[in-house]
Amino acid sequence: MPQKIYDPVLDPDVKVMPLEKQEIWEGSAYMWYPGQLAAYRQQWLREQSQARCVDVGYVGKFNPMQEVTWFKTTVNVKEATTLAFTSAGSESVEVTDNGKPFSGELSKGKHELVFKVTTKKQLPALIIKCDNKGQWTIDNAQSSLDGQSWMPVETDARYNQPAVSPNSRINEVAVIIPKNVIPLKNVQGGDYNWSTSNVGLQLGRHGAVIYDFWYDEVGTVVIEVSGKGKLHFTVGESVEETMNEDTKKFEQRPIEDVELSGQKQTITLPERALRYVKIAASEPATIHAVRFEAMMWPVQEMLMTFESSDQSLNDLFNAGVATLHTSMHDFNLDGIKRDFLPWSMDAIASMLGMNLLMGDRQVGRNDISIALMPPTPKESDWGIVDYPLHALIGLKQDYLRYGDLSTYKMYKDRIDQQMDFYMSVQDEHGFIYASKPSSGFIPGWSRDNGPDDYGVACYPQIMLYQSFRIAAYFSQLLKENTKAKIYTNKANQLEKNIIEHFWSTKEKAFMNGYREDGTLDERISHHAQYWAVLAGLYPERLFDYLYETVIPSIPRYKDNISYEKGYEALAYIKAGRTKEFMQLLDEVWGDWLRQGYTRFPENFMVNSDVTQQLMFYGRSYGLSLCHGANGAPPVVLAAYGIFGFSQNDAKPNEYTLTPDLLHLDWAKGRIPVKEGFIYISLNKNGECEVEIPAGCQVTINYGGKTQVLKKT
Repeated sequence: MPQKIYDPVLDPDVKVMPLEKQEIWEGSAYMWYPGQLAAYRQQWLREQSQARCVDVGYVGKFNPMQEVTWFKTTVNVKEATTLAFTSAGSESVEVTDNGKPFSGELSKGKHELVFKVTTKKQLPALIIKCDNKGQWTIDNAQSSLDGQSWMPVETDARYNQPAVSPNSRINEVAVIIPKNVIPLKNVQGGDYNWSTSNVGLQLGRHGAVIYDFWYDEVGTVVIEVSGKGKLHFTVGESVEETMNEDTKKFEQRPIEDVELSGQKQTITLPERALRYVKIAASEPATIHAVRFEAMMWPVQEMLMTFESSDQSLNDLFNAGVATLHTSMHDFNLDGIKRDFLPWSMDAIASMLGMNLLMGDRQVGRNDISIALMPPTPKESDWGIVDYPLHALIGLKQDYLRYGDLSTYKMYKDRIDQQMDFYMSVQDEHGFIYASKPSSGFIPGWSRDNGPDDYGVACYPQIMLYQSFRIAAYFSQLLKENTKAKIYTNKANQLEKNIIEHFWSTKEKAFMNGYREDGTLDERISHHAQYWAVLAGLYPERLFDYLYETVIPSIPRYKDNISYEKGYEALAYIKAGRTKEFMQLLDEVWGDWLRQGYTRFPENFMVNSDVTQQLMFYGRSYGLSLCHGANGAPPVVLAAYGIFGFSQNDAKPNEYTLTPDLLHLDWAKGRIPVKEGFIYISLNKNGECEVEIPAGCQVTINYGGKTQVLKKT
């Protein structure tokens, strides 16, 4: 059986149309105030979502867009020269040179240049070109929203074309031809091998057919057709959704019927998220060609690779990769069909896989920016109360993966303000409380055993504990010792009180917490347990009891599985339970693939019928059948479980590999690190070959032996 391909860019039958190249300014790129690109792209996605999707709710307040930004930089000039700069979409750019109006030419010497960029509904961004007569780098540039307080600029090397604003859509187009056809009625002819898009399929009167593109993506379907009468279209992520004609159950807005001209014509349907399209004809018509022009986020190559002796495990990994890739559009998004929006928990959970696979730091920065609360936050800015707690987790991911503090420094003001806000709302125990009108605590959708939305849930207190620990970690790196001490003391207070208030000696687990009325919710759910394992609060001596007694006793634990499982996978692996997580992955994610899906959904209901599996929010097809965060667990299993990869927080250039081959005969691949790639090949006989990049140390524990590799 040929290996299945899950990502269209790897399919030889798919033609990827690269982005059109404009003039490039070598050595330079657009810069903007930190978080503003995320703010503008978030608003653009919001507008696209409202135009396409039927039920869109977006709670919380986010970083506001600004239309004026100042940029300050220094240029050393060896001899008189001109300076080129532009701001795509700007209304005006005012420039001063050493405090005076810029004349258009730079004389020999040092110049402090200040640019005031003003736009209207556009990202204020600036790109500068300096020839070899002037010494300038973007590293010495700063940005400001008031011309007084300055921050490092945010920039990305790909935005080096002066005619193309960073706020532009940068997707590639993958031209996908149908992989399968499902004749419904009155269908004749056609090329059923689908080696070409010229299908020549004939629809009789009231004929109907479904085309299956295999890949679940966002894009436009293009149809070449001749005939008379009307063509009617429905689309969906599943056959069941595509067959539905009740517009009240649509998750995306209906597509208008098209009146045929009697001549051969080309029809381009409006942009939709889909895998299937149904075409129905009122009168005889011939479909000459069908293609799906999918909008794909540009990824040159997948950085992490994984292959093993178990093809079903390879399929899980590859489908996870494709799920993450499909969900990348400026951010790591929620479901591409239902809302096409970035949500902070979903985004940071997706980063667990994206940082290893795509290594797109700008996408990660956008995720972190929308996870952070807006500047100078207050209680009325809360939407889902626990979601901003993911921001510090994402920031630490970024630092360890890329090896510098640039992202933290860009967002430092907002981070400090958010931590100050948390300290201002803590009660005498250090806990934070969720009450209306906020949306409360929402860890994920698998909450049949709690906790409640409102009150003092245990798991977000553990996340707050982690946030203080991480904030102290960064403060120590920046040598802000007083601030590090404050954060450490807050974390210590929380550690003591979390155990005192929420630990059940009887159950040997953390209880849900306090309800809104102050009563104790003694139920045990999985959320507090995996956060406690990750935070180091769950006693290691009880790990066996947790996974052999506590977790199996949680009602409906495997019946309703949601998108926090990337985090939970890390907890399984940390507790030495890689085998158990592999079994869970096969039972749930593997079952989904065996049903014929090609992306992983937002929520699995493994013991339900198909109708229930597709439902969400009480809507028949409300479930997102492609959700990036659930693409991360197979990647987490491969990297941190099977390869046994870990990184030393205190010495980030030191790594450890403690592989667990499980039932596999062999496994091989590579893991990207900030220094390059670690290549791994291992087999069940205890043989392990590892190649490492320069500048790091890797300790290998495998086959009863320990080996230390170091390359300077």
